[in-house]
Amino acid sequence: MKVWVFLLFPFLAFSQVIPAVVIPRIQAAREKQNPLIIAEQFYGLPYASHALSKENPEKFVVDFSGFDCVTFVENVWSLYRSKGIDSIFLRELEQIRYARKPISYENRNHYLSATFLQMEEKGLFTQVIPASYRVLAVKKVDFLSQFLAPKKWMIVLPAIQKMENDLGPMTYVPSASFSQVSSFLQSGDVIAFVSKRKDLDYQHVGFIRQHKGQFYLVHASQDRQKLCQSVESISVYLKNHPSMIGFNVFRPEYAK
Repeated sequence: MKVWVFLLFPFLAFSQVIPAVVIPRIQAAREKQNPLIIAEQFYGLPYASHALSKENPEKFVVDFSGFDCVTFVENVWSLYRSKGIDSIFLRELEQIRYARKPISYENRNHYLSATFLQMEEKGLFTQVIPASYRVLAVKKVDFLSQFLAPKKWMIVLPAIQKMENDLGPMTYVPSASFSQVSSFLQSGDVIAFVSKRKDLDYQHVGFIRQHKGQFYLVHASQDRQKLCQSVESISVYLKNHPSMIGFNVFRPEYAK
């Protein structure tokens, strides 16, 4: 797979950004409205942590050699939306990864809750599970600013702190309630797992696959260090990961 690093969006700089092997999968995925057809192309690739810039100058990274859980979801989404066209792919990847222009570390969506809120406001993601099943999370999300505070990196810390303050309250479905809400779920939904840490919103994210009455997780697995489908069902996965206290499910707009 190719790896490109963009400072901006020089669409004409390369003859091809989307790997040729992925193009037929994009076409099939759109015909069947099933993004997992694209996701399957990346099974077996390595889990790649810290793939994006750690400080400014921020680079726009396009990397198909491996993903972490977030870059996996955002790339599959953007590939689906691209219709196989490079310029559309880059545009879609930018709008899910960044809150605004210009591209900078401060303008990146560092928290999944910011990503989901932004995509909901644009009408591109919809929260699936009714509010009556969700509870309020007791959190003060400031993990990133606390991490960055002692660093001497080229980052405007007050901008990060403002972004954290703007996140607002968060609700989620407790892990024990998975069976009660499973009837709302379908393949291709995005499931995000809430961290038990008070300073962090989500711990992990992936796609849901329904198979023979069970729901499985398609994700970049840090446990298995590769992109794969979970061996256990999501209900069992939640029991095996007590650091995750619950989850939220979002349905992306795949039809367009």
